[in-house]
Amino acid sequence: MIIGAIHSGKSSYVKFFDTKAMNIEAEGRDKKYYTVGMDLATLQLEGFKVFLFGTPGLLRMQVMRDVISDRADGVIFLLDSAHPESDKDAIEILNSLKKNIPADIPIIFCANKQDEPTARSSEEVKIQNKLPKEAIIFSTSAKTGLNMHESLKFMVNLIFKKFENCIEILRKYQDDVERLAQQLKMDKLELQDFLHDLEIKRFIDIDREKQTFKVKEGLHELK
Repeated sequence: MIIGAIHSGKSSYVKFFDTKAMNIEAEGRDKKYYTVGMDLATLQLEGFKVFLFGTPGLLRMQVMRDVISDRADGVIFLLDSAHPESDKDAIEILNSLKKNIPADIPIIFCANKQDEPTARSSEEVKIQNKLPKEAIIFSTSAKTGLNMHESLKFMVNLIFKKFENCIEILRKYQDDVERLAQQLKMDKLELQDFLHDLEIKRFIDIDREKQTFKVKEGLHELK
């Protein structure tokens, strides 16, 4: 999930990875275009199929941000390094986001638009917005490509590490669903929902006819 204040570069971030990314936008009274639905891109990263969902930056579009964040595996939060006047809205969006996602969902930050002459450094952006000391922040630019792949790979690795132990258990019991349920302490319905969610995340393939599944090959930490 790519989130941030208005015109922080969310659509540009998404389109950097997929030039054919879907974008639902509308022209405002000021003749500028604003995302009112979402951006959606897909790409392959060393065995991972990654879906990027860009969110609207208008404050009044909170409902759409809540809908998109509901099943997010990770959050890349963009801050406009060249326009500090947008920081207030960005932090309002960030605080609202944290109330609506589980505490274990990883979040990283990008001090975006580093190609612009007025850009603040990532450390300045971090300090001025009082981000936690442990917060990871990248200096990025969709125009020059600065740290674009690095930031996305970092996020994918955080998500992979979150599921890594689970993936090892799945590999061990992928031919014995009953024992898997015992290992995970789930009943049949809970296990079905769990496996379906992992199928959506592209971690496994399910053969519903045989009632078996296989962990996808090539799942590993990105370099």
